[in-house]
Amino acid sequence: MASGGSHVVICEADLELLREPHTVVEVDRVQPPDSDPELIEMARLAILRGAEHVLGPRGQGATIKVRRLVINPIDFKPDRFMAFTAEELERHSSHVPPL
Repeated sequence: MASGGSHVVICEADLELLREPHTVVEVDRVQPPDSDPELIEMARLAILRGAEHVLGPRGQGATIKVRRLVINPIDFKPDRFMAFTAEELERHSSHVPPL
C-alpha cells in the first residue's frame, strides 16, 4: 500500500545522445489508451525538461522515444516524470563517456 507521498513512474524509452544541445521527446504508446491528451503532453514536456536539465549544461541533447508511458489520472504528477528522467540520465551518464 502506497502512502500519500509515494509515486510510481512507469516510462520505458530509447535514448540516443546527440552532440548538440537539442532534445526531442516522442511518445509512441500510452496506457491506458484513452488517457487524457493533456496529461500525455504534460508528461512528455516533463520528460523533456528532465533531460534538458542534465544534458543542457553538458552541451548535449537527445532523441528520446518513449515506447510505453503509463498515466494514472488519480495521482498524476508531471514533476515526478521530470525527476525520474533526470535521475536516470545522471545515473547512466556516469557509465557513458562524453561525446
